[in-house]
Amino acid sequence: MSEGPSRVELVMILVDSELELVPGEYLSHPAVVQNARKRKKRPGQVLLDSSLHHSIFKDPAEKMRRGRPDIVHQFLMLGLDSIVNQDGGLRLYVHTRNDELITVDPGTRLPKSFNRYSGLFEELFRSGAVPAGREPLIRLFEGCSLKDALSRIEEELTPAKCLTVLFHPEGNRKDTMELFSELKCKGYGRVICLVGGFSNGDFRSPVEELSERTVSLHGDELKVWTVVSEILVGFRQSVSEEPELLQKHEVLG
Repeated sequence: MSEGPSRVELVMILVDSELELVPGEYLSHPAVVQNARKRKKRPGQVLLDSSLHHSIFKDPAEKMRRGRPDIVHQFLMLGLDSIVNQDGGLRLYVHTRNDELITVDPGTRLPKSFNRYSGLFEELFRSGAVPAGREPLIRLFEGCSLKDALSRIEEELTPAKCLTVLFHPEGNRKDTMELFSELKCKGYGRVICLVGGFSNGDFRSPVEELSERTVSLHGDELKVWTVVSEILVGFRQSVSEEPELLQKHEVLG
């Protein structure tokens, strides 16, 4: 058994996230127009949100799945506020259903208010980067499949022996502490965790082809925030080292 690296980095990607602006075919729907007018925005400038726009979908599967910007908000809040991130060992990415990749600086402090968060990400879709006028903390890249996203992430991070793990209810049952301890002992310096960014259905991206291990944390399907919490706690308790606190923390929105 080889001795593991002195520090292991955790990367989490929220895959196929249901985060998008209202699609063009729904811009004239009364629910969309009314909400946009209330917020003094054009219909094409607002995030699709199932809590506000549920009536626009006729397909039950789409009604159950699309328009969940709240999942992305919870994912980022959990990650950015985590001890793992405070200790400098975490990178967060969001991949969307429309093959966009969102990169988030570890020092970002997102607004806790969902309304302010929505406005921030609406600006992100409009301009491609926020905040405007200075070094962006959040960027959006279009035309980025999950395969492209993984390649981009590998290019922008320092070289390390890496393993990509898919979290899926049909995977092999494994406790997160056991998983990360095992990977550290095998010399991995980076673990990329793929977590679904949707509340219903399955992955749209070919996650099985792009991951090397598939892990299930429970016999039943779990909420996204439950999976993320288990990953963060299991990683910290099994492989985190001494803190390397980040100096830059900026509130957005």
